[in-house]
Amino acid sequence: MNDSKSVRRSALIFRWIARIWSIPILIFALVRTFTPDPYATEPVPTEDWFLLSLRGVAILGLLVAWRWELVGGIMTIATMFFRELVWVLLKGNWLTSFLLIWAAVVPPAILFLVAWALEKKAERAERHPGTG
Repeated sequence: MNDSKSVRRSALIFRWIARIWSIPILIFALVRTFTPDPYATEPVPTEDWFLLSLRGVAILGLLVAWRWELVGGIMTIATMFFRELVWVLLKGNWLTSFLLIWAAVVPPAILFLVAWALEKKAERAERHPGTG
């Protein structure tokens, strides 16, 4: 039972690290979304709107993960991967600056998944003591 408590405590720590990490990402995404580009001279092409919406869905996954860690974590990681794949198909290249976005968005999603897995492990240990 003591092992179960330490696993739950670890899950709680991972969960709150992920939540705290996701707050500035959500704020930055909202600011970037609702602040117009002062240097824009042409309308944004449709394909760019689609790519931006995929990034928005990935960040929305972080918000979903606050309640449903597994769903939100998978949603974020899968959407980020899909967005990069679509970018390469539409634009024909890949930019290394995308790694900065990945470095900010994907780690909290992974932490949400780790917290979910630890929580499930603790639940199994409580239901079946001695089997770990």
